[in-house]
Amino acid sequence: ETSVSCSTGQIGRARGVYAEFFKKMYPSMEPRNDYDLMILGSNRCKGTATEIFAWADDQLRVSVKLLGSREKVFASTKFALDMVVGITGRKPLPGRDLVHTHPIPGSKYTIRLWPGNPFVNEYCMDFVDTATQEAVNSPFEFDLWVVPSPDAPWLSMPSGRLHSLERNFHVAQDKILPGEEKWVLRDGQTCLLKRPGKNDVMFSVPKRKMNSPPAAEYAVDILDFPKEV
Repeated sequence: ETSVSCSTGQIGRARGVYAEFFKKMYPSMEPRNDYDLMILGSNRCKGTATEIFAWADDQLRVSVKLLGSREKVFASTKFALDMVVGITGRKPLPGRDLVHTHPIPGSKYTIRLWPGNPFVNEYCMDFVDTATQEAVNSPFEFDLWVVPSPDAPWLSMPSGRLHSLERNFHVAQDKILPGEEKWVLRDGQTCLLKRPGKNDVMFSVPKRKMNSPPAAEYAVDILDFPKEV
């Protein structure tokens, strides 16, 4: 089972997310059980299939000591894999995921935005080669900042520099897998891309429509003021 994406964001069962990662990291291997899927679907291990499965077996023994039995470990693993989760950071797939793109003036690269976890209003961003539409890691020197919105300067949105998700997890730039670098933004944020010797580029992250709140369970009179004037 795979996760799904729509205009509001990426959601799906955790099992599908782990399966996608496992297939990407270990294309010639198949998980032997749910524990393999979860432990190897969340870690990058190097070595032969025998060595990688041996490492997974070591982790299983540790988990059995913590929970008391293999049955409890596998039950806990299945419960976690069957949970519906919001997804942030997974690269979009053509034909499945909603994306917004815009070429960067004076550059051969494009900014790409796509919805992330809808439960915490996260959006993702990366760079793609405009000609090939292939994702690339930091293709030129730049700083990315979140700044107060020019359309709503009264909002208390502090300025601050943004780093990629990988750099936030202390992955060295030269260790990031090709095309995997991405930035986590928030709905409605205004961002400023600063480039030495070129004009700054400003853009706002799309803001998803929220579902209407449930009707009040008590008697209340609602005053309908105009939303825009």
